Amino acid sequence: MSSNKMNTRIITERIAPVAESMDLALLDVLYVHENGKRILRLIIDKRGGVGIDDCEHLSEVADRIISEEIGLDDFDTFEVSSPGLDRPLKSMDDYIRHEGAYVRLSLYRAVNGEKRFLGLLTVEGGRVGVALKDGRKMLFEPDQIASIKREIVFQDRMPD
Repeated sequence: MSSNKMNTRIITERIAPVAESMDLALLDVLYVHENGKRILRLIIDKRGGVGIDDCEHLSEVADRIISEEIGLDDFDTFEVSSPGLDRPLKSMDDYIRHEGAYVRLSLYRAVNGEKRFLGLLTVEGGRVGVALKDGRKMLFEPDQIASIKREIVFQDRMPD
């Protein structure tokens, strides 16, 4: 196992519970090279979205744990950031975390002639779907879903 893979596993094991205690989900631990620098980046998420205060708070705690308790210093810069609105939701944990948010859901194959839906994300009994503006609720097995992405929708401009 490469040292970066081992380090990301150790960081994940140690930081994920700390993030959870702050009502955050640690989605990923990345070592990246940008502009000649080695960056250690933690990607976090939470219901309702991540704010700068969330990033700062976890950064302060995680930096101390990573440098002092774990003893890692194989990076030039340490960052904590959100996944961004355009990140597809990929797991049941993601779906549950963002339940009630506006999403654009796409299926691999059309159901009743429809393949794309915009509505409020709904999770029920292991199925995932959307509550549509017209009152219909469309639920699908996770393996039917090609992608789910959060959307910014202004109530007075929501498409039919």
